[in-house]
Amino acid sequence: MSSSGGISLSSLLPAPTQQTWDRDEARSKQDVTSTSIVSASRTAPPYGKRKGWIPRTTDDFGDGGSFPEIHVAQYPLNMGRTEETKSNALAVQLDAAGKVKYDILARQGNRKDKIIFSKFSDLLPSEVRDENEEELQKPDDDEVLEATE
Repeated sequence: MSSSGGISLSSLLPAPTQQTWDRDEARSKQDVTSTSIVSASRTAPPYGKRKGWIPRTTDDFGDGGSFPEIHVAQYPLNMGRTEETKSNALAVQLDAAGKVKYDILARQGNRKDKIIFSKFSDLLPSEVRDENEEELQKPDDDEVLEATE
């Protein structure tokens, strides 16, 4: 048989009895349907049928304003809503000499009665720290001369 004749193989074979399934064909159809653009938009119920409906999200307002017939606080497009931003930043405080008070930063999050040593002078015993006592004052020149004689 030559292929130049007008008879094709599909004309000689009987019609299929079962439905065929091609995986590649199914994938290409699925890709076409999954890429279709679908947009779901929430809209308010029609006017007169809004009893019991309360707008809660920005999608409920659409592009417009609030609903005056609904007596609840409404924030279309989040206008007027206070932002709830929390910050754990501390303001830096300075002492009389203009140096940063690091003890306030170290005390953050701790109990008020907890002892925190933030300077070297905090580690010194109270006898050395109290400079007002006469025993620990430097002697005068007269006392030095008297002691050396």
